[in-house]
Amino acid sequence: MNLKIWHKMIIGISIPSLVVIIGGLLTLYYLNNVKTRHGFVEIADDLRERVLEIRRNEKNFLLHKTTEYYKYFKSSISILQRSASNIPEAIIDQVGKSEFLLLRNSIQNYQDLLNNLLENYLHEERQVEKVREEGRHLESFVAKKNHAVELSTDFVLNLRRFEKNYMLFRDKASFDELNKGLAQFDNIIPFCIECIRYANAINELLNVHTDQTRLEGSLQIIGNKLEEITNTISIRERENVRSFFSVTQHRLLIVLVLLCVMGPLFVYKTATHIVKPIKRLAEITKRISEGDLSLRAPLKEHDETFQLSQSFNTMLDKLQFTQQSLERSLELLHEKHVEAEKRASLGFLVSGVAHELNNPLNNISLTAETMKEDLDTMTREEQKEYIQDILTQSERAKHIIEELLDFVGTRKSTAMEKLDIINVLGESIHLVSNQLKVTNIKLKLDVPQYPFFIKGNQSKIEEIFVNIMVNAIHAMKDSGTLTICARPGSGQRNIFIDISDTGCGIEEKEIRNIFEPFYTTKPVGEGTGLGLSVAYSLVSKHNGDISVKSKVGKGTTFSIRFPAYDESSVPEISNT
Repeated sequence: MNLKIWHKMIIGISIPSLVVIIGGLLTLYYLNNVKTRHGFVEIADDLRERVLEIRRNEKNFLLHKTTEYYKYFKSSISILQRSASNIPEAIIDQVGKSEFLLLRNSIQNYQDLLNNLLENYLHEERQVEKVREEGRHLESFVAKKNHAVELSTDFVLNLRRFEKNYMLFRDKASFDELNKGLAQFDNIIPFCIECIRYANAINELLNVHTDQTRLEGSLQIIGNKLEEITNTISIRERENVRSFFSVTQHRLLIVLVLLCVMGPLFVYKTATHIVKPIKRLAEITKRISEGDLSLRAPLKEHDETFQLSQSFNTMLDKLQFTQQSLERSLELLHEKHVEAEKRASLGFLVSGVAHELNNPLNNISLTAETMKEDLDTMTREEQKEYIQDILTQSERAKHIIEELLDFVGTRKSTAMEKLDIINVLGESIHLVSNQLKVTNIKLKLDVPQYPFFIKGNQSKIEEIFVNIMVNAIHAMKDSGTLTICARPGSGQRNIFIDISDTGCGIEEKEIRNIFEPFYTTKPVGEGTGLGLSVAYSLVSKHNGDISVKSKVGKGTTFSIRFPAYDESSVPEISNT
């Protein structure tokens, strides 16, 4: 798609704006749903309040049992019935169709029970009057004394008292007393026809009261059911609102997070698409400034940077052509310079090697002449000592040649073996002991008194130590202290060997070059510049490492690390 920069900017601004609009619409939708749910809660609370009002009227009606309270009671039921009937079916479907159906049926049953209970109360009033009338009639009959002897005035009056107590208190004690009196009264009834009407009136009243208790219990049960239904609807709708609020919060939070993430992301992507070709051109310019003229600006985007890239590539083509012409001329000059440099290096190397070989050869020559003159007077031990000195100097000359051979890679590979590095270090010190004596340099040793084994080639490791110690001796000239310290590392996995001198030290700018081949700080003829380079190469081939620290005027310390002996691998070292 060929988009201009201003097209990309419009897209980058439009997409976050669209996310904001979608978020706003979602928020409006959620708020509208919350408002709807809040309306459901108000409906549920209204029904609950209506039911509580009914229950209050129910208690008043059951307490007073009058037509006035019946009207209040019935009116509150009618209000609840109208409220439940006026709720739209759509809301009922969302709130709970089964609960509303149960609520309407319960209201109807509740109203039917109320009507039955009112009839019962009216019947009770009539029956109470009948009982009282029959009681008065019985008292008149007893007063005439035309009856059985057992029917005394006291007995009838006592029975009337039980009757009044029952009508007044309606409790178990008064009921039991009345029943007990009636039981005695039943024994007299066969002989007293007037007594039968009173007993029948009392029994019929008791039946009315029994029905009344049943109806009141049923009314209260349905009232509790109405209260339970409305409470359930109210609590559930409140829970739904709380749940909806929680879900709405989470969704709005997700929208907010998406806005916070997607907005900057789209802006970033847009900015990247705008800046990318410019940055790519800047990067190519930087690399070209470092000398790579083969690079070209890619012609990908067909925006305002397209023409700039074309012009830039044309300029690079001309620059590359000019550079190639200059490089051909420079190659000719470089070949001549290299040839001259090789000749100078060869003379430098020959003079250094000749000087190094001269010392052991002179020592061999002097020792041989001394033996020639004093051979007849020498003891056998002195002869062995002089011969050993000749062998040592011969070995030294051999090492000088081997240094050069090691660097140029002309010697064959030598197998590695298990070595006591402490013992090898001691033998290496012995090789330079004569030079230490001649130069009046003190030796300070700090090495373990127990062996520490590594894998290596003894001659190569001796070569490492001798090269570094000889360099230290040369740095201290005719006085100083050579300090050699060996210490095992943590867990006995490595050994660290420090070789320190008190010489003139090495400047910071020269330290990074001292392991380079042919690099030396000595005058021409005093060294080949190969010793430390060979030492560095041999340490690496033994899976170790070497570092150097130095302070000008105080001395230099070479630190070497060798890994401990490991049976799992036996490397082979070569002279290449």
